[in-house]
Formats: sequence, C-alpha cells, structure tokens
Amino acid sequence: MTTKKGTIYLVGTGPGETSLITVKGLALVREADAIVGDALNHAKLLQEARPKSEIHDVGCRGSNKTPQAKVNQLLLDLARQGKTVVRLWPGDPFVYSRATQEIAAARRAGISVELVPGVTSAIAAPAYAGVPVTDWEHATSFAVVTGYESKNPAVRPNWTALAGMETLVIMMPMDDLPNIVSKLLAAGRAADTPSLAVQQGAMPQQKQVSATLETLVETVKAHQFERPAIVVVGQVAGLAEELAWFNPGDDYPLLGQRTLVTRPVHQAADFMAALRSLGAEPISFPTIEIRPMEDTRPLDEAIRRIGDWESNPKSKIQNPKSPYDWLVLTSANGVTAFWERLQSAGLDSRCLASLKIAAIGPATAAVLNRHSITPDLVPQVYTAEGVLEAFDQAGSVAGHRFLLARADIARKTLAQGLVERGALVDEFPAYRTVPVQDGPPPPPADIVTFTSSSTVQGYVNCLAGRSPAEALKDSRVVCIGPITAATAKELGVPVNAVAQKYTIDGMLNTLKELKH
Repeated sequence: MTTKKGTIYLVGTGPGETSLITVKGLALVREADAIVGDALNHAKLLQEARPKSEIHDVGCRGSNKTPQAKVNQLLLDLARQGKTVVRLWPGDPFVYSRATQEIAAARRAGISVELVPGVTSAIAAPAYAGVPVTDWEHATSFAVVTGYESKNPAVRPNWTALAGMETLVIMMPMDDLPNIVSKLLAAGRAADTPSLAVQQGAMPQQKQVSATLETLVETVKAHQFERPAIVVVGQVAGLAEELAWFNPGDDYPLLGQRTLVTRPVHQAADFMAALRSLGAEPISFPTIEIRPMEDTRPLDEAIRRIGDWESNPKSKIQNPKSPYDWLVLTSANGVTAFWERLQSAGLDSRCLASLKIAAIGPATAAVLNRHSITPDLVPQVYTAEGVLEAFDQAGSVAGHRFLLARADIARKTLAQGLVERGALVDEFPAYRTVPVQDGPPPPPADIVTFTSSSTVQGYVNCLAGRSPAEALKDSRVVCIGPITAATAKELGVPVNAVAQKYTIDGMLNTLKELKH
C-alpha cells in the first residue's frame, strides 16, 4: 500500500486556446500521473498527456459538472495514492473558480498543493477582440467583476462604485445584463460610453459586437449572444475596430458548424479536438460501445502457443517453425485488446519477435508504436481489400500461417481472401463492437460523421423507427470510407461525402471542403 503522498497542481489553462497555457502548466500536464478536468473543453490539451496518465472527467458547467465536494475528494484520493495530480482550470484558477476550496481541502489533509496561474479571460477575451483593458490615452485602471450575483449579500458587486471605473470588465454577464446596465446608468455612467460584448473569446468561434452602454442590451439580443461571454465598458472598448487583429472566420472552415461525433467516448477526444481547431462545435454522441470478449480462450490459446514456442528452446528443436508467420491487426481497438490478452498471459512484445506484423492503417500503426512495434506492412488503402493487395505485391502467402485478431463483427473479406491465396488462417475475435440499441434520439447537427459501419447502425437504432432521411434532412453526412458509406446507403442514411483517405485526417480534409 502506497504511503507516500503525491502533489496536487492546480493549473490554469487559459481562456480556451490551448497554446495560451503557460510553459510550466504544459510541462505538468505532460508529466502527470492523473489529470482532473473537463475532458471536452480540454480535449486538445489532453493529447499532451502521457499514455498511462489517468484522465478523470469532472465537467465544467451545466448538467455534466461533478459536485465540488466529490472533486475535492477525488483529488485527495489520487494524491494519497502517491500520484502527481494535475487539476485543470479554464482561465486562471483564482479568478471566479472553486480552486480555493480545493487548495483548502488539500491543506487540511496535509497534502502538498501548488497553484500554477493561467491567462485569465478577463484580459485575454478583450485582447482578442482588439480591446486593451488599459491604454495611456484612455484608461490607467480597470476592474473585473462578475455578473453572477452571489447568494451571500456581503460579497455582491457595488455597482455604484464600479460605475466610476475607467474600464469595467464584466464576466458571466448574460443572465442579468439588463439589470447590470440599468444599475450602471443609474449610478451615473454615461449612456454613450463605448461598450463591447465578446462571446467565446480567444476561440475560433469568437463573436463580438460593439455598442454604447445604452444600446448594449438590445444589440446583444439582436446578435443572439449566449454564454460564455464577457462585456467591456469604457473608452478602451471604442478601440476594437482600430486594433482588431484576430479574424477567426478566415482560418476556420467549419466555423459554428455543429458536428456529431459517433465514435466511442474513449476514441473521440482527438477527433473532437481537431474539429474544434477548425471552428466546429463538436458534439459527442457515441453510437457504439467497445467491450471485451466474454470468451477469450481461443485468442489466449493462440497467444500461449506463440509464447511457449518463443520461450522454450526444446519446442524450437522439435518444431523449428513458429506457430504463426504473420499477426494482422486491423484497428486500434484490436491492438489494445490483443495487448491486454498478451499481458494477462504474463507476456510482452518480445514474444512477437519471430512474427511479422501487419497494421491496416496509420492509426493502428500508431498504437503499435506505443508498444515499441513498427509494423512490417501497412497498406496504401486502409481496407481489407487494401491489405490483400499489399500482400499480393509483397509476394505469395501460400503456406504462411496468419493470426487475425479482430472485432467480433468484422467482415470476413480479409480471412477469406488469404485462404483463397493458400494461407492458413486463424481468425479470433479480440473485442466486441456493440451498436447502441435504445439510446436517446440524436441531437440536431449540421454535420454527422460516421467512422465505421457499426456507428451507422447504432445511429439508426437511436431513431426509434424514424426515417434516417427525415432525421438527417438538415444535416450533411460524411463517412470515413466506402465500406461505411455502403452500409449507410443500405440503411437509408443519405451520404454527402466520403473521405478519399480512410482515416480521421482524411475525414478532416473532406470536412474542410464542405460548403456551409
């Protein structure tokens, strides 16, 4: 049992743009044993984490937010296990957050805790809108206040005093903006004071409008502003047009497009982060689940034979040929499942030294690389047909022994094709792909993405008998490849585009070319 206590680091991640995290904050993310934060909003940043780092999603706002008491306890439990724990906070941990409660809890428990400040959106969001909070010609001071009214009357804003500030930055103003503006005007702030509202500041989806204090409410309403947003009141707000430097619409081809991601949750983070970097609003809606096989004995036996032959010199004398010539893995999930069975047998990558290994595509190869394996064959076309063609180009496979570790519902094309070419094939399911059966109805989206035939089936299962064409009449459907597209058409799902390269990067390139 671990007796050494770990350390909790509360790291400010900045206002939303991942690259605005501090150097120290990024180093801690890369070193952490466990990371606690909002998996969706920090998806891109979490790509920097170590493969073995634990990711604990506690949400950030709304219905997905974990109660603060549970977050406090989670941090303490992880640290008591001797782990280096990084708690991610948007913006700065000491600007309108509950980080103070987490530090206090750690201090009471005698656990080492450290704060790593971050760039606060109170300054960054106006900056990205071309508004400095101070300027030698217009304002030498500024104040930051929350528009959210505390339940404690002793800490509510003094709007009379704040009305006299040269620059006033109001965070979380949307729920009570008419009342806030009325109080500032009643306190003597001039009706023609330049004002600015910024929504999703420093993000590809940034939206901003200029107004006077008197016209601010109707202007924000007319432009349908939503949370999160910030309001700046003061002469500096009038500099927005002159100092504008950030043009989010120019470099974000999917700006504002709600994009449904049907991949399993554990595989969606990278894709969603990439979509967000293109300006899209990714929505996680997994339509399949990846589950372990209930009966692993066939694959376990195959792995045992490989291990026995590799480790037993006598077996090599009696049978100088390895049980298999090739191990073929056709998905990242297949690699993960195979290595779980390998480790459960007390083996590791060394027992595969006598085998050649084929990976169906770069994603599968990347997971193999994490296990220090460089595949011997990766086809140019990432389908079963592509694998067969690659073997044809490499030479005859007649008489070669193949071990295929695949999904339980995988097509039989690859195994049959190898057998037709004279190979000896053992094909064992390594994991189960289970389409969702009675899930909630899919949320509306501008774009719907499918990364496998099973994701299409799971999506249709969630329609409760509704026609796919009707459900998707206002959406554009993009499939990762022709096999997925063929399944979609069989199920009545309209397809607007198919990636030319059957990878997530290929899908992203196809999405960039879609017209709004």
